Amino acid sequence: GTNYLDNQYTVAGVYGGIGAGLLGASWAGWKPKYMYENRDFFNPDTFKTNFPGIPYNKTLAGPQPQLHLHNTNLILGSPDCKQFSNLGTKRKDRGKLADLPITDFDYYKFLQVINMSLPDTFILENVPNVSKTIWIKNGQLFFKGYSEDEPILLLNGYKTQSIILDAYDYGVAQHRKRLYVIGARKFQPAYDPAGRTRGLFINKYARDRQMEVNKVHLDVWDALWDLASDNPAAITVANHVKPHHSAKRIEGFKALAPGDSYYNTQNNRRLLWYTPSGVVASHCSRFVHPSEPRVLTVRESARLMGFPDGFIFKGSETNQLDQVGKSLVPHVIMCLSAYLRQELDKVKAAHTTHDHTEDED
Repeated sequence: GTNYLDNQYTVAGVYGGIGAGLLGASWAGWKPKYMYENRDFFNPDTFKTNFPGIPYNKTLAGPQPQLHLHNTNLILGSPDCKQFSNLGTKRKDRGKLADLPITDFDYYKFLQVINMSLPDTFILENVPNVSKTIWIKNGQLFFKGYSEDEPILLLNGYKTQSIILDAYDYGVAQHRKRLYVIGARKFQPAYDPAGRTRGLFINKYARDRQMEVNKVHLDVWDALWDLASDNPAAITVANHVKPHHSAKRIEGFKALAPGDSYYNTQNNRRLLWYTPSGVVASHCSRFVHPSEPRVLTVRESARLMGFPDGFIFKGSETNQLDQVGKSLVPHVIMCLSAYLRQELDKVKAAHTTHDHTEDED
């Protein structure tokens, strides 16, 4: 199913958000070709601004999506798993799980698209907790409470690897652990987190910021120092609009010790300059700036996720913060897709040698 004439491998997003995965894959030399995303908080204008001319659908119905997804080398995405985790944990729902239309779940739909489109490889990202409820083993999808020894879906010829990676190890100033399921039809994925592909992102990040970053692990200072209020150049950076707070909140933020929360919860926690941040999430849980009495701007949150400043966010401020916090981390996808590209090259080389030998007979 692969078109080997075109030297550049193609990547498509399915539940791919605003395109962070396509961005990361493009850094590793992949060519973005298509995006499907049906969730309203991922503003289509953000995707269209950053990926002009790349087809985008909000539905999988009709011939368009299948045409676009046909002959794709990599499909990646992060489908919602809320549907599973909420159901999986409520005991009273356990008995009802067997009656639920599993086919309605995004996680299942993602894998169905894989089965229909048959890309060479796929990357599926989710929170690590999801594997307590739904997991893939030996090319089969299992769902807890449904029927634990009967798979609910068979993957069409895919070998998979499931691995938990922390974005902090990939050049962003944030601890963010996610489960990545890597699938391939022509080889057994065996991505080694300690492998050499990790060197790629250091140079990439340093180039984007025009600064010397020779360390793998960045802290909040590395990510945000040049966006401080006393730097006049900061006002020209897109999506870096300082929030307006009431006098009461400004006083509260001024008194907030590093690491403490304004509400004594996970929300509005003050960052420390010389450590990475915690998980950048939705607009509800915005971090407080390490030294200024305000919450972070959209751009500052995006920096903690590894988005370059040229990546523009559209929509209301709340909407933009949700887009950032629910996104894939481009640096992690860059390394995983660089690995997949390397493995596909090996397959292609073996394939070519094999053809050549046959010609000589």
